Amino acid sequence: MGDHNEEKQTNSRSASKSVALKKPALYISDLCQSHQVVLLGDQIGVTQHLDFLASLIPSLYEVGVTHLAWEFTNSRCQGVLDELLTAPEWEQNTCSEIFADLLGIGFSYSEYAAVLQAVWRFNKSLTDGVPFRVIALGLPSYVEDPDLLDGRSAAELQLRNWWMGGHYRDMTAFHMINVLTNEVLRHGQRVVVYANADQTTTNFIQWVDGLATTTLGNLLHRWMGEGVQRVLFHGAISEGALNKRVEDLIATSPEKPDNFGIKLDASTLGNVAVNELTGSYDGVETSFRLRDLANGYVYLAKVEDWQPSTLTENFLNSSNYVSVESRYRALDPQEDRYSMKELEAVRREGQERLNESWPSISQDDSEPVAPKKGFFRRRA
Repeated sequence: MGDHNEEKQTNSRSASKSVALKKPALYISDLCQSHQVVLLGDQIGVTQHLDFLASLIPSLYEVGVTHLAWEFTNSRCQGVLDELLTAPEWEQNTCSEIFADLLGIGFSYSEYAAVLQAVWRFNKSLTDGVPFRVIALGLPSYVEDPDLLDGRSAAELQLRNWWMGGHYRDMTAFHMINVLTNEVLRHGQRVVVYANADQTTTNFIQWVDGLATTTLGNLLHRWMGEGVQRVLFHGAISEGALNKRVEDLIATSPEKPDNFGIKLDASTLGNVAVNELTGSYDGVETSFRLRDLANGYVYLAKVEDWQPSTLTENFLNSSNYVSVESRYRALDPQEDRYSMKELEAVRREGQERLNESWPSISQDDSEPVAPKKGFFRRRA
């Protein structure tokens, strides 16, 4: 009897420990120690999240993770990216060229560049061991040459590169997993994948326009099962009411943490309902809760406190003007070439509107949140 009670107490302590709040970096590094792939799903351009990602590199390396994969640089630039991150000196122009190759002027944000610079700085500090790598999962999609478009917009007409075919989102997922397999997984190495939240779904299949979509996370989950874990940044799901319920739950908890990482399947936070996603979970159409959509959750700031990424200064120059201008004209056609001044104005307008893609916090108070004894533990 005594042994039985002691075992129950031990199990209780283990369960309590497993659902306890952790500092975000510790939570991610602990998760990486027991899983080959950790997916981090996010919105685009959140400064706090990108700063956290940049700060995470030493913690990842300490637990044996030597790769960060993301979709924010094109895989065709992998060789240049590897050279940049192991160069004797930081080469800002090369860094800018890599991002210019992604979307022309469409992704010239300093916080993304700062992640690469943090990796370069970490590699420079190493005295032995393999360098940390960033694996580029992006791929060129829209037709890039305006001369092939006869004054049409590649974006408005969905004119993708001829070789892609099929459903673009699916093709992106297949491209990503091929790159990830060749660069990391077939070597038995571990990786953190940072991507738009939609690409990180695992056993949740999202439906768009009546079609089941395929994501990188879906493919990894079918292949590796529990070897892959999905973690969402707060606000990654674009549902205002959901994010408000999460923030209310945090505000009414005794802990009132400024930031944390948590396992969802054993927490009250995991019970929060998700109402605006259409799809199926493990093949069944059902209602969803956060724990159905992700294994973990990282909270760094309220959505209303997010800061948009800032523009990289002196991004446009004489060496990249021709390629950047032609790629932008393929998306927004006009008869004459865009001037450097016009492109810079477009770039700044895009940055100013960055937060328009973020979820707004719903003021719907139809589901009041009562004070909890501790939101990080599910009530029996």
